[in-house]
Amino acid sequence: MSSLSDQLLKAGLVTEEQVKKATEKPKRKPKLKQKKTFVNKAPKKQAEQSDLAKFYGERKQLENKEKQELARKKQEAAKLKKEMNDKTNKLISDNLLNNDEAEIRFNFVVGTSIKYLFVTEKQQDELVEGKLAITFLASKRSLIPVEIAKQIKEINPKKIVIIPSDR
Repeated sequence: MSSLSDQLLKAGLVTEEQVKKATEKPKRKPKLKQKKTFVNKAPKKQAEQSDLAKFYGERKQLENKEKQELARKKQEAAKLKKEMNDKTNKLISDNLLNNDEAEIRFNFVVGTSIKYLFVTEKQQDELVEGKLAITFLASKRSLIPVEIAKQIKEINPKKIVIIPSDR
């Protein structure tokens, strides 16, 4: 088997000079590095672009300030909520009147569900008279004096506080 160039030469499609030229590797000429210079052909267009870039830059700065302000307000609200919850939880835990030996089941309504709490006979009477209230501390039902319950409602109106005599 002969090479393709030999076959083309025998067929008369190419000359020997063309075969030699094709087999030679072309020599690359080294490229001269030229410094790229920017010629401002349209100064008016450049000025418009800079105005546009300036506008976008200002808008981005304004958006960043708004985001930072929003994040700061969120952080403040979270801090305030935490302080409020800590204050109410401390009030409840300091004035907790739950008795582990209580045997009377006292039913009360929260939203649409009926909950219960075990109380003593004295606590049941005070609940009926409106001297005690029920609230929740860490998902546990808690008995507290009604004065403390009113303070908790002032501090945190969203906190669930049940005063049975208010019904």
